[in-house]
Amino acid sequence: MKTTKLFILSVVFICACSFRQEDEQTYKGIFTATIDGKNFQVQEDQLFRGLLMNKPASKDGKIPARTVISAMFNGQSYNLSEDKLFTENIQFEMAYEDGKTGQPSYYALAMQFQSGKYFLVKEQSKLNITQFTWETDKKHFRISADYDCKMRSWESPADGVKDISLKGKMSNIRITVPSWLVAKN
Repeated sequence: MKTTKLFILSVVFICACSFRQEDEQTYKGIFTATIDGKNFQVQEDQLFRGLLMNKPASKDGKIPARTVISAMFNGQSYNLSEDKLFTENIQFEMAYEDGKTGQPSYYALAMQFQSGKYFLVKEQSKLNITQFTWETDKKHFRISADYDCKMRSWESPADGVKDISLKGKMSNIRITVPSWLVAKN
């Protein structure tokens, strides 16, 4: 009798563990990007996550306070000089509009690439949220998006660096909603 109970408990435990592994694999985040047609190498240990955060209004009042989705994806790191490390990355900021897919009302991108810093040329760029799904805990949601953006050097035109094409997609990026922010909404 004890052997049968132990066997049944073992089977139930193994089945429960296998469902959890499948669920984690199903919802694993993916991030891909090409810069002028070449693959952006994401760090191997990169967690594909983001954070919901409040941004204050600008001091001049032109930009109101807003809640945004913020995510950053790190690439290769290398030394620019003996004491200066440079890490390539792509940073996203999008207006938080609960459950909304399509183009967000606000978005911005920044990029550090090949020892240069770049900003988004809004008129020549598109970002489209293709999925927005709340997790059952209501402390996280997942988003997916496609983007096709033109990026310009922060020093342009003085540095003579040409604009860069940044294209790609992200899938099932887990966004954490801080408890203090949940309480306000």
